Formats: sequence, C-alpha cells, structure tokens
Amino acid sequence: GDFLQMAIYTGAVGAPILRFLYALARCELPLVAAVQGNAVGIGTTMLMHCDHIVAADNARFSTPFVGLGLVPEAASSLIAPRLMGQARAFSLLVMGRRLDAPAAKTAGLINTVVAADAVEAEAMKAAREIAALTPQGVLASRRLMRGNPDETVARIDEEAELFKIRLQSAEARAAFEAFLARKK
Repeated sequence: GDFLQMAIYTGAVGAPILRFLYALARCELPLVAAVQGNAVGIGTTMLMHCDHIVAADNARFSTPFVGLGLVPEAASSLIAPRLMGQARAFSLLVMGRRLDAPAAKTAGLINTVVAADAVEAEAMKAAREIAALTPQGVLASRRLMRGNPDETVARIDEEAELFKIRLQSAEARAAFEAFLARKK
C-alpha cells in the first residue's frame, strides 16, 4: 500500500522527504493548501506547516503511524498539540483516529470546509486575500506566530531518527504483516 511504500522509502532513502519537510519548516511565505479525499500520514502532517487550509467536505485526515509500530513525523509531535491541544493531538497521532473535514475544522487543523468542486477556487480566494495584505506585516506576524524554525527542524530530525529505528523493530514488522494480510 501507499503508506507501506512511504514508510519503507522514508526509512531507506529519507533525504528527499526530509528536504521537503525542512523546506516547509523554513518557508517564510504563507502557505495555502487545498485538500480533497484522503490525506494519510504525511498528507496530514505536512498541513500542520500551512497557514490556511481549505478542505473538501469529503476530505479525511489520518496518521496511522503508531498502529504500524512507528512514530509521527514532519514535526507533528511538536506542532499538533499546539495546534489542536494535547487530547486531540493524541487521538489523531497516537490512537490513529481519523478526522473528517468538519472534525478537522473543529480541531483547528483546517480553516474552511467547502464542496469538493469549490476547493481550488476557495483556496485561491484565500491566497489572494493574504496577498492583498501588507507583505511585511504578514511575514513578521507569521514569523512571530511560528517561532524559531530551528525548533521545528530539530523535531523533524528527532522524529525521523526514531521513525527509522521503529521501522526496523519486530513490532513494526508484525504490524506491517498484519496490515498487508488485511489488505489481501
């Protein structure tokens, strides 16, 4: 499955994904995202680096890491509790409970829920709204809100190291085998 391939890729290669995550963490410009369908694993955790997220009413957010014997990534263990509170973050990241679009909005993970055919237009509308603001005011405010990116990058590295270690564990191997057996 996609998650298994990504887990193996992250554990074995890692560098391109880490470069992507560092770029998100160090990005100084506002990031607007549009989500439709299933956002699984990094599809959900990368959103935590975005500033405005528009999701389709059919969007689903999940992070099945721990159920597969792994740990969260993309600094989600740092950002999610700040974003959603400890209880919601634990439910999503550790228990692997899926959020539908309305629940993700209530949790503070996303900003707006619209019909699937309106997602792109709504995201562009938000991007234009942000672009119309005073650029330096936006950049300074975003920097203040986000804090030092070094803290985020350090957490990305810490999670990646643990992810690799966990990927080699008997627990993860057994979880992956069970996952693959269910898929057949």
